[in-house]
This record gives sequence, structure tokens and C-alpha cells, in this order.
Amino acid sequence: MSLIKEKIVQSAVRLFMEKGYRATSIQDIADDCSIAKGSLYKFFESKEELFVSILKQRQQYMMDEVERIRKMALPRRETYLAEIMGLFQFFGRHGYYISRDYNEFPSASNDNISTLIHQIQIQMFSYYQNLLMRQYGSAILDWKWDVTAMFSGMIREYTFHLLFAYKPITVEKLAGFIAERMDDLVQGLSKCTPQPLLTYEFMKEYEEVDLESLVPTSSARISVLFQAILSIIPDLYIPNARKKELQQVTVLLEEELENEVPRAFLIQALLRDLAAEAELSFYAHQLQQRLGELLIKE
Repeated sequence: MSLIKEKIVQSAVRLFMEKGYRATSIQDIADDCSIAKGSLYKFFESKEELFVSILKQRQQYMMDEVERIRKMALPRRETYLAEIMGLFQFFGRHGYYISRDYNEFPSASNDNISTLIHQIQIQMFSYYQNLLMRQYGSAILDWKWDVTAMFSGMIREYTFHLLFAYKPITVEKLAGFIAERMDDLVQGLSKCTPQPLLTYEFMKEYEEVDLESLVPTSSARISVLFQAILSIIPDLYIPNARKKELQQVTVLLEEELENEVPRAFLIQALLRDLAAEAELSFYAHQLQQRLGELLIKE
């Protein structure tokens, strides 16, 4: 994503949170970015397209955070608590993602947006179910979707209190409290064994969600990082000769990675060159992490 496009997205997110989607115009966003309205349309054809881009980006951020926590390989209970804390931290950073009533969102007559929102709702609910099953296993199997509904309700309500009522509660304390209340719920279900309300037949659409498919492969992530670097280079405030040099470095790095035996020393040198530019350092470091064991320091 180019620097200008990223600036547009960040401005839109902030204005949507402050004023609401419907009250925010394309002109408001362009003014906030100090660019012409026509320039904004070079990146997004409409406010609806911009909104969709934000939703997709936020959903990917969410799945990236989940993957990061799981890779820490913590004990099961600690992973459970870390993922609950991660939810509140994520919603705290990206409040608009859930912060407004869906009446504030674009008209339901917009099929692309209504379909995307529906998909995100299903994916998030399915992720909650997956999180709870990993913690409680067979103890909640018969009631997994009912338990998920109650967990989802707690996450949503406490998020609103944190975002808009400004309640001084730490995410650590909140995660612990919710985890303990879910423990109580599971114990209660095991004692009275009620009939589930959200049965498999009712939740078939959710049962069919493949969460693993929502997390891009490592090669896909690396490809996205290269695309981001190449899109940012033209917007850098550096001499054109340096821009051309950085583009060549990026292409050379991609080509080196395609070799049967990539040269680690060369890859390290090329990454250092990219990281020397402040605007590219984040992406260079992300590449280094993704390449993993390939980049063994000499």
C-alpha cells in the first residue's frame, strides 16, 4: 500500500470513528489528507470501496494477531488468556470495526458491503467457538455454539464500556474475569446438562467456516510485503536515483529467494539496504521474520 493510500485509509478510519460513516464525506477525507478529491478517487472509486478495504484490512489484522499469539506456544490456559486480551487490544486500536450500530453502516442495499459484514460476523463467531473448544474441549461440545454466543456477548459489551464509557479496567484483569466466568458457565452446564439452543442444524453455516484458510500462507505474506515495498518507493522523498536503486534491490531480493539455494549473506545485505529507509524499515523487518531460518546470521 502506497504512503498516500495508507494515509487515506487512516484518515477514513479516524473520521468514521469520530463522525460516523454516513456523516463523513469523501471531501472530508480528502481535506484531512490534504489532497484533492480527484486524487483520492485514483485509489478508491467510492466511499463504499474505501469502507470495504478498511473492513478487509482489519479482519486480516485480527487473524494475524491470533497467529502471532499461537506461535508463542504458551501453555493452553495462558494462550486462552492471551487471545482474550488480544481481542480487547485489537478492538481498542480498531474501534470502528465493531464500535457502531450496523444502522450506521452503509445501506444494506449495497450487496458487496452487506455480504462482507455478514462474512466477518460469521468468521469472528466461528473464531470464538474455536478458541473456546481449544480451552474446554468435549466439556462444551454439546453446547459449543450457545457458549460461544454468551462469550461473544461479553466481549462485545465490555468492549463498548472500554471504548465509549472509558471504564478504567485493564485488559489483563478483564481477560481473567471473563475466563473465570466462562469456567463457571462450563461447570454449570456439566451439572444440569440443558438442551442446546444453537444446534448443529441452526449453525451449519458457521460449522463450515475454515479458519485456517483465513490465514495466508507464508509465501503469500512475503508476496504482499514485496508489493507494499514497491508501491511505497515512488512516494518516498528521496532522489529518483535512490528510488531506482531501491526498486532494483527489491527485485534482486525477490529473484534471490527464488533460487534453489538462496544466499543468506546477500539477502541480509539487501534487507539492510531497504531497512535504511525509515518508511521501508517495518516491511524489511517483517520480511526478515517471515524468511525465518533462511536468514542465519553469519
